[in-house]
Amino acid sequence: MSNERGFENVELGVIGKKKKAPRRVIHFVSGETMEEYSTDEDEVESLEKKDVLPTIDPTKLTWGPYLWFYMLRAATSTLSVCDFLGEKIASVLGISTPKYQYAIDEYYRMKKE
Repeated sequence: MSNERGFENVELGVIGKKKKAPRRVIHFVSGETMEEYSTDEDEVESLEKKDVLPTIDPTKLTWGPYLWFYMLRAATSTLSVCDFLGEKIASVLGISTPKYQYAIDEYYRMKKE
């Protein structure tokens, strides 16, 4: 017998590419196993989690970093509140709706008739 692979044993993928290790292996009652690999989205999420700054205990900081810490915290919370309120006010005033939505609705109503 030769070492050629038959149709029942075909490897897909790029030749010469490093083989990824499975994230987990699932074992079924029938004795079969399935390897679950991480996706690109999982890798991006894991990189994003690494970028998060460690938590800081403000009680152990000196005066300069202490004031800077609370100034940044106040600025980011104020910005998030303004963003939230701006979005709500825009939806109440109708600024967030499409400019010609009435024409689109009329077109679909006429098409339905």
